[in-house]
Amino acid sequence: MFAPGAGVPEDPATGSAAGPLGAYLAVHGVLPKTQTAFVLEQGIEMGRPSRLWVEVIRDAAGMPATVRVGGTTVSVIRGTIDVR
Repeated sequence: MFAPGAGVPEDPATGSAAGPLGAYLAVHGVLPKTQTAFVLEQGIEMGRPSRLWVEVIRDAAGMPATVRVGGTTVSVIRGTIDVR
């Protein structure tokens, strides 16, 4: 995610992009049919290295049927929203 107007030049780990990337790589043959998972590294140059695990499960036709994204997290901020 990039939101420089909100003070976020780059998100160190973008899970919402990792899943679609996995599906794209599978559909276009970049992810071999014999491979179901890969590790996505991001945020290294900004000093917040992150690793996301992406798994793509294909259907009988070889198309992505299920995509899973995982990893570990570290809290960097906490807050609440007061709605009145």
